[in-house]
Amino acid sequence: MKIKKILFGLALVGLMAIPTTIFAQFEGQITIKAYGETDGVPNTSELNLYSTANRIIIKGDNSVSVMDGVDASGLLIRNDKKDFIVMMGEKKALQFTKEELEGFFQMAGMMSGEEDDVDVSVDTKFTYTNKTRKILGYDSTELLIENDENESSLSVWLTSGIDINWGMLAEPWKNVPESMKNSSARLTQEFKSKNFPMLIELHEKGKTTTVMEVANVNKSSVAKAMVEVPAGVSLIGLQEMIFSMMMGN
Repeated sequence: MKIKKILFGLALVGLMAIPTTIFAQFEGQITIKAYGETDGVPNTSELNLYSTANRIIIKGDNSVSVMDGVDASGLLIRNDKKDFIVMMGEKKALQFTKEELEGFFQMAGMMSGEEDDVDVSVDTKFTYTNKTRKILGYDSTELLIENDENESSLSVWLTSGIDINWGMLAEPWKNVPESMKNSSARLTQEFKSKNFPMLIELHEKGKTTTVMEVANVNKSSVAKAMVEVPAGVSLIGLQEMIFSMMMGN
């Protein structure tokens, strides 16, 4: 598994975070800054995670491609309704359950024949180092993620000071692609620990190329107004969207 796929997975920590009970340990807003470069030009982007007792949403200032033809501007997780809502612009949003997504994984694997073609020899290594640091006043410990595919690694600085229950991410996922199974299982284990990533650094060939860091933690009730589907947005199902894509619509 490529290290950038792991980075993407960890970048979605906020996107997929969801409490399993109605009493979330953290309620408020977390702002995350991302620093990198495109074609040698430095760029900065921002993500805002809003958490309430039973819902979480994360919004970015840039859309993210989650699959061919689908760009997400935000992700809402509704624990009270047991579903995910992917915001796709001002008028449309994709709605699906965990079980539906697992079914999509299975269908995609069968159609691609991945089990016959995938190389699962890549060994992703997760190591807690003895390094610690204080970030925004939170004691943080380094989790180093490496693989044998290239000269890249991820330094993930985790704190137990922001106690978010990761819910569905702490549960095993079915039908995960073979190339992601080992890392998926380990990430599930990490989510169970209730640690929150304060800083993620991607190192490539001795150089830090991408940084994602928490810039602000605001414990308040501000998130309550942010975790609703906006008026006028139409919800479409996963099967409906797949059929539309197959028909070229």
